[in-house]
Amino acid sequence: MDKLKQAIQQIGRDIGDIQGKQASLLTTARAYELFPTYATLQNQMTTNIKEKHLELGLDALIDTKLANGGDPFITKSKLPDVTQLATKKDLEAINRGSDTPTNQNVATELKGQGFPYNLNAEIGTTYIDTTAKNGAVKWIKKGRGTGAGAWSVLFGDVKFRPKNISSNQTNAYVEFRRVNSTVEISFGGLSWGWFGIVRRGAPGYVPQGSDRDRNVVILNVNGVPVGFRSSNSKLGIMTNDKGKRLGTFYLGGAGDNHQLRLQFDDPVPTDRDIGDLRFSSMSYTTDDPWPENIQ
Repeated sequence: MDKLKQAIQQIGRDIGDIQGKQASLLTTARAYELFPTYATLQNQMTTNIKEKHLELGLDALIDTKLANGGDPFITKSKLPDVTQLATKKDLEAINRGSDTPTNQNVATELKGQGFPYNLNAEIGTTYIDTTAKNGAVKWIKKGRGTGAGAWSVLFGDVKFRPKNISSNQTNAYVEFRRVNSTVEISFGGLSWGWFGIVRRGAPGYVPQGSDRDRNVVILNVNGVPVGFRSSNSKLGIMTNDKGKRLGTFYLGGAGDNHQLRLQFDDPVPTDRDIGDLRFSSMSYTTDDPWPENIQ
């Protein structure tokens, strides 16, 4: 009897425990009230990233990732060989224009005002002239030492009309245009872009000695300006405005004293000027240094 009573009491206690535990459990509805939904969490995360990216440290994480080539956990084994990195001595040498830096893998670009002829920089160094003196903007060091022979223009564009031309009519001109190492000659100055010469024997007319009746000096011996000269002699065609051939024009190279003349097929008239001359195009590569005197 006592054992039965004890068993009944134990069952009562167990039922009470179960009821207490049930009372402490959350219903599904109550759980949704206390915890946000997935959509709510997603919206909050998006808002935080948009408005609190700095506080969350995302900016710094992205910067680190970019700096490490996309790996925010770069290890020592992934670092470049420190012997390939520029030293303080290398950088100081570059600023001084040293010709013998200790690190041959450092690409440099210098800036200054005027031609870089006094800079004794490493071969391959580039230089920007912030004044674009005489049209030369960017240079490269191509040889050792200093001076015009050590530097070459990578980008430059300059035009020059010599004032010492002969035999021309008033306002007629010859123009040299140099772009990098290429030179083009053009003629003009008169109506519709014509070039013209005065009659043979008129004041200012200069005959050329190899054929004094047909050849006319435009730029005399060594008259082609330095910076625009051709190594080899060149020949082009000369016509009137209708395209009828009248002769040739000749540019002397280094072997013929850098001159420019017109060579007519027929003797140059003595009773009239010729004012409707046109010329075929002429361009060539020059080995001259960049022109320094353009006046």
